[in-house]
Amino acid sequence: MVDLALSTDQQDIVDEARAAARAFLAPRATQYDRDAAFPRANITDLHDAGLLGLLIPTEYGGTGADLTSWALAVAELAEACGSTALIFAMHSSAARLLAADAPTNPYAAQVLKEVTTEGKLLSFGFSEPGTGGNILNPQLRATVDGDQIHLKGTKAFCTGAGHADYYVINGHSGETDFRRSQTMAIIPAAQPGLQVKEVWDAMGMRANSANTLLLDCRIPAQATVGGPGGGMAHLPHALPALTLGLSAASLGIARACQAFADHHVMTRTLAPTGQPLAAFQAVRLHIADIATQVHTARLALLHGAWTAENDPLEVLSVLNTTKYICNKAAIDVADTAMQVTGGHGFLRTNPLERHYRDARAGAVMGSNLDALRDMIGKAALGLDPRSDTITAPTGEPRP
Repeated sequence: MVDLALSTDQQDIVDEARAAARAFLAPRATQYDRDAAFPRANITDLHDAGLLGLLIPTEYGGTGADLTSWALAVAELAEACGSTALIFAMHSSAARLLAADAPTNPYAAQVLKEVTTEGKLLSFGFSEPGTGGNILNPQLRATVDGDQIHLKGTKAFCTGAGHADYYVINGHSGETDFRRSQTMAIIPAAQPGLQVKEVWDAMGMRANSANTLLLDCRIPAQATVGGPGGGMAHLPHALPALTLGLSAASLGIARACQAFADHHVMTRTLAPTGQPLAAFQAVRLHIADIATQVHTARLALLHGAWTAENDPLEVLSVLNTTKYICNKAAIDVADTAMQVTGGHGFLRTNPLERHYRDARAGAVMGSNLDALRDMIGKAALGLDPRSDTITAPTGEPRP
């Protein structure tokens, strides 16, 4: 049974994230969004608050937090600034991948210590222009060349590109065996042959700096996770955090929309009656829809985090559902909040219009909503969510 109660340690982490979000992130969010500027001051403040190392084990100077408290911390940050939360989530996912390899990889351990002591920022680069959400079929090639790896190709939508200190990317090793096909490289920002192409000018998550990486470089073989072709064994440590981070960011944005709508309908009065908008049943029904969707999304996030920690056999199916519910909640709640707040929500002087735009991001980052629906449908029918081959069942149906 899933225990939804937070321990004292878990609640402390959530409280720390909430305090940082309200003190530092929220006051800057509008300006970062308008300027489409990378939120460098926010990253510095998250480091000073000890949050950049939440998913890094204590032996490397981190907190060693569990996925539940970390995901709830992401939601707190997203309620203040969606872009910063997404940068933080991608950074943490990359850190978790390195942490899986660090006990036997001095280079990975060194990078993790730089994160916790110096505030170095990691960026996760798995998307490519031609593969979309199919991140485990990279076209970028990682070819062994003596004691080096030659990386050649392009990575797209790389969060924080141009501002991160290290990039963690995957390339195809050339092996036909899928289990040995992934080389995951740890590349310093100053690496010769690495170029950032600044292309990010988006509708939402405008401070995300999800730029393009152009690579034609050689790195030492030890600057890989699990060695050349050995990244797949460690990927299960990172992918749950990646999906949970995207889900948690959507939950935080949904809560921000909820808070704005609740405040507006309680304080906005109509001249003929002097009553607030909340006096009208139709408005309360909309508020009820918002409340139930936010509640459902939070429960889905908690269940997804628990499953990722405790039930690896079910984690893929559960996290697909978690992301779908949270992404949909952000979009639907933002739309309903805009409906009940009217012209005030539409104004750029209010934060709702930013949340409204940011809410759309979850639907196109990672597996999109239609891809998730398809995988959820396959799982519900007892099919392999990762396969496109559909065969008729054999034997007698269950009564």
